[in-house]
Amino acid sequence: MTVTILCSGFGLGFYTPGLLVEAGLRRLGIPAEVLVFENVMNPEQRGKVDHSRRAYHEDFSVALMSQRIPQDIRKSMDEQQVHALLNQWKAEGRRHFVCLSGHWVYLLEMYREQMDSELEVDLLYLDASDSPSWKHLKKRLGTLSDDYREVWLFGRQHEPMYTYIDIVGSDPVVPYEQRERRLLVHGGGWGMGTYREHLQALNHAGYGLDIVLYEGDEPGATNAGQRYYRMDPSWRTWQQNEQGKHTFPPFAEVRNGEQESYRLHEDYHLLCEIERRVCAIVSKPGGGTLADSFASGTPIIFLEPFGEHEQNNAQLWQHYGYGLSYDTWMSEYGGGTDILEQMHNRLLQDRQSLSSYTEQLSARWGLDSQPSAGDDQLLTLTEEERH
Repeated sequence: MTVTILCSGFGLGFYTPGLLVEAGLRRLGIPAEVLVFENVMNPEQRGKVDHSRRAYHEDFSVALMSQRIPQDIRKSMDEQQVHALLNQWKAEGRRHFVCLSGHWVYLLEMYREQMDSELEVDLLYLDASDSPSWKHLKKRLGTLSDDYREVWLFGRQHEPMYTYIDIVGSDPVVPYEQRERRLLVHGGGWGMGTYREHLQALNHAGYGLDIVLYEGDEPGATNAGQRYYRMDPSWRTWQQNEQGKHTFPPFAEVRNGEQESYRLHEDYHLLCEIERRVCAIVSKPGGGTLADSFASGTPIIFLEPFGEHEQNNAQLWQHYGYGLSYDTWMSEYGGGTDILEQMHNRLLQDRQSLSSYTEQLSARWGLDSQPSAGDDQLLTLTEEERH
């Protein structure tokens, strides 16, 4: 009874949470497989995704404008790849799916027509309202709740949170008094947004900064204790390792004059190790960042959102008491830590009352589970292995 987890590389918020779900199921002894939508796209269209990633990093206004352009993702699909995948699912009797991207629903609709038995499908929403891919899908297909179970991971305006995606690492959630006076600053998986504009002010507020770089970025000053990190620029979400599995992004600290040593962990993305020890995350309010915030007990200082769905993410997180806008934090709280500790405590308190999504999924679907010892090995990639 393999659980098929359907992800997308259009943003890491549609990808890394899927790998975290897969890791959680693996720890329960439940077989699962992660698939990425770009692998059923035409190579030419997949190249356009890469081009967009670079353009959005360089100019946030281009990214914001792209959301207004309706796209029919079906035109980018490779017909042979689609039919081969559906035939494989049918031959293996796949019935259990967790879908993180609306693009996959077109294939699920095709598969549903071929199957005699009912499918068990969770549409796992990583935002507080529909992101563009879900909006465009629902304009074409209408309501989805009749045929699919809709799971809003963070709840919605009138629905509280009832589950979360757990992240299991070498350390539990770090108490606030043991955390460093540092902030993690990034622009999500694609390096989008206004995060670079606030680095100087954050330094002046007395924080050390852990700054995520992106393709083409170079490390800056280190005089105020700045540290720099980067995902392997050659890595793509649609790539697979030698075992045919998708992995978390290879990650490394970047130091001037030193060769990066990219590492990865099979159970979580290594950014989590930084998130656990800082006072707050400073970022646009993407769904993947919210998932990490809740699992690590680390509040978010929100920068300009990427569209309406991320604006709703920020409003919901502030409603729960888990985050603040950058302007509010600076103007009303002077960029201080007292309010950050209050939000950390609220995150921990609410987290204790919820069970993880994989535990709920296993119980709801009646999946046989046996706790797995797992492999806590951290991998360091050589240049040959990365390519």
